[in-house]
Amino acid sequence: MHTATVTLFHDTRRSTGKLSFVRLSVYADRKQKLFSTGEKVSANDWNFLERTKGGLPGTVKDEERRKLWQRFFGRYTDESGKEQDGYLVRAQKTIDQLGDSFSFDAFANGLANYGKVQKIDTVKTDVIQALNDMATTMRKADRIGHADQFEYAAKSLQRFVDSLSDKKRKEFLNIPLPLRLNQLRPIATLKFEHLTPDFLTTYEQWMLQCGRISQISDQPSTPASLTTVGFYLGRVRVVVNNAIKAGLLPVTAYPFGKGRYVIPAGINTKKALSKMDIDRIKAVVCLPGSMEQRSLDLWLFSYYCNGANLTDICHLTWGDLDTKGGKLSFVRQKTARSTKQKQTSITAYLRSETLAIIERYGTIDRTPTNYVFPYLTVSMNADRRKRVIHQVVKTTNKWMNRIAGRLDIDGDINTYAARHSFATVLLKSKASLAFISKQLGHTNLKTTEVYLDSFDDVEAKAFLQAL
Repeated sequence: MHTATVTLFHDTRRSTGKLSFVRLSVYADRKQKLFSTGEKVSANDWNFLERTKGGLPGTVKDEERRKLWQRFFGRYTDESGKEQDGYLVRAQKTIDQLGDSFSFDAFANGLANYGKVQKIDTVKTDVIQALNDMATTMRKADRIGHADQFEYAAKSLQRFVDSLSDKKRKEFLNIPLPLRLNQLRPIATLKFEHLTPDFLTTYEQWMLQCGRISQISDQPSTPASLTTVGFYLGRVRVVVNNAIKAGLLPVTAYPFGKGRYVIPAGINTKKALSKMDIDRIKAVVCLPGSMEQRSLDLWLFSYYCNGANLTDICHLTWGDLDTKGGKLSFVRQKTARSTKQKQTSITAYLRSETLAIIERYGTIDRTPTNYVFPYLTVSMNADRRKRVIHQVVKTTNKWMNRIAGRLDIDGDINTYAARHSFATVLLKSKASLAFISKQLGHTNLKTTEVYLDSFDDVEAKAFLQAL
């Protein structure tokens, strides 16, 4: 949202006699709203306020005029004898305090409570705040991907809460219905106690209708996928579990699970290539030194090295390589900082093709702590590393899909396809489930079963049924 601005507005549309209301005109995000000051002034007094809005001249001796100026632009003493900021002053201070969190509802609430000693409601019961706090914790631990997921979940839930009708706000958030038309809505806070199965089901339905914000300005939102719903509510479940451990929510109020709300798993159909298509990709000849060549090499490096994703490839160091033993060992970045499971080291055996790729792109400084490929540097912070890897993945996918088009291969040939194809080729070669699981870096066989079954491959299903 753009920075909000506020000015005074003499509303002569609803004059009573010679007097008209002075309102606060607030402009933000290409929208304008008027807020009452409760003050009425004559046309002459309004002209005086307009002339002196830059400052009260010392030549003004009329005491009533000076008091009028103070009520809008300075400080004045109210009927109880308490000093107050003028209307425009308190409006500007409220906008400054809200900063990037500005909304018209928040402004109205801040203005109504200006100068009052607020009872601080325990922030710990605020679901959206809890999600943002988790994002901050993850970011400090350099777990940027996880931090982003918590932030996305917080923003999505905030959009949903803001979209609720007055009736739904009363039903889900216990906010009373407005007593009169055009009454300003109080700010809605989503608390843990509000996370009922009905609330979560309604959120899911909303997500499947308009949960995805359009990247094009002024275009309507579009449906989100069940996979996205599952990701976001998985993050919500984390903070709910934390709230229960902290005694902020009784166990009986836990909204997830059988007979309550079940988080959707989504449908994640994975693309695995046939051995024939992989052989055709291997045979592609590219212009040496081109981005197409680099993209093909990275894709093949992933395929040959146990389906390692590009995040893991970019993080490989020279210390991970054993050129004499002809292998490399690494821990997946996805689980490297997790404390919930044992870290599993993956060993991939180097082939002549992968050694040639390392020679083509490997960095000159081959100290053990230096990265093998020239995309990351030790001086980069986690955010920067994530952005760089994202760009490498994006570029690789673009060129690989061009190659797929040239070869008339159906569907996306992205970096995930290399990992999925690696697993499928092993499966079709009658490799054991335990062996495939170890090569992929999975910590349990159940994960591998689900992983292989999602290929929708006849052989995979037959193999798993025989276990």
